[in-house]
Amino acid sequence: MNEQIERDIQEIDELTARLERGTDVDDGPLMQRMVGLCSKLSRWQWCIHGDTKEFRRRVTRWLVNKGKYTLAKRYALCGKGDLLLKHDKTGVSRIRPMGCGARFCPRCSRRAGRKHLSRVASHLSTSSHGCIYHIVLTQPTMPQERIQDARLRFETAWKRFYPTLRKAGLRAALLTYHVKPSMKYGWHYHAHAVVEFDDVVDEDSLYDKLDLKWRVVTRMSKDQGVEKELFMRLVTAGGPALVGMKENTQLDFWDEPTDQVECVLHYVIRDVLQGIEGWVEAMDREQDCYDFCDFMGAMKRHRTYGTWRKCVPHDDTEERDEKEDTCQISSPADKVKGSATEWTLVSTMDHALHSLSVGDKRYWEAMTQFIGCTNRSQGSLFRLKKLVRSIAA
Repeated sequence: MNEQIERDIQEIDELTARLERGTDVDDGPLMQRMVGLCSKLSRWQWCIHGDTKEFRRRVTRWLVNKGKYTLAKRYALCGKGDLLLKHDKTGVSRIRPMGCGARFCPRCSRRAGRKHLSRVASHLSTSSHGCIYHIVLTQPTMPQERIQDARLRFETAWKRFYPTLRKAGLRAALLTYHVKPSMKYGWHYHAHAVVEFDDVVDEDSLYDKLDLKWRVVTRMSKDQGVEKELFMRLVTAGGPALVGMKENTQLDFWDEPTDQVECVLHYVIRDVLQGIEGWVEAMDREQDCYDFCDFMGAMKRHRTYGTWRKCVPHDDTEERDEKEDTCQISSPADKVKGSATEWTLVSTMDHALHSLSVGDKRYWEAMTQFIGCTNRSQGSLFRLKKLVRSIAA
């Protein structure tokens, strides 16, 4: 971090301590410095958070107003301390996130989906699977409806709909709730699901059955004609284990599998598990941001059903992925002392990008590894490629 940011953090810590001791009662100066800190978006923060600066400023204000000063500082700094690591034996580079952990953070909300990707990938890679569908469940929006009421309406419909899914042959499912503001200032509360059914399913019959039931359970009154049809598409027919699924469980920097079924599945599951980045751009009103954060902070967005609810016995995919974020790392000085671990701390991502911008090529190899990933998602990888190429030019 540069000297100015370090001074800002010191001032923020001092103001926070005075408020917590009761020495000060006006949080205005702290608010100003917190929002200022959040506004100083680094290159790497732009890569991981996207164009969500105004939303993040509003959230920082909301957190200070709620008296959550520590989380407000972590939220404003999220990503600034991300570490660039290098494996001692393979030379592979990777990023160790230093995030805020908030469910309403554009980057951390995306990271939260990784354990679910790992769970589904471990199941699909160890045993044969049935036919897999991508299903979207949407309910009619209501003008001026509170987000809590939209959720209650959806949950009531889901409880009536789920038995129909089970009777239709559901083996397993991953369900994620997506919440976006609608044009009428209601809330577009809906769910994306990846569902595994039995080996042989008549697609037309399945769709007709599920669509009819969903229309019935989401109809708000007998006289109301507005209904939302169910979206359903076949991702893959039943088949043998997809052994490569668990080799690619990163959510930002991953390579497309050569197997076409695995490739399609990876994109679908990541789309289902997406974070909030693409939702918040439409939040024109500050109060919508506050309501959204208050709601998301207490909400469980991802659910698994059937066989995907449990870990695969003797499979280390989830454990391996969890260890990636908590592994022991060494500094170059540790190597001299003989106490090095497998991963060595190279730099922070912000320092590496700054060094590249002033002609220092020490980190070019690591950046080349990252931007060499072959997925076509329009997220962190896309922005990093754009940034590195502009620096190189």
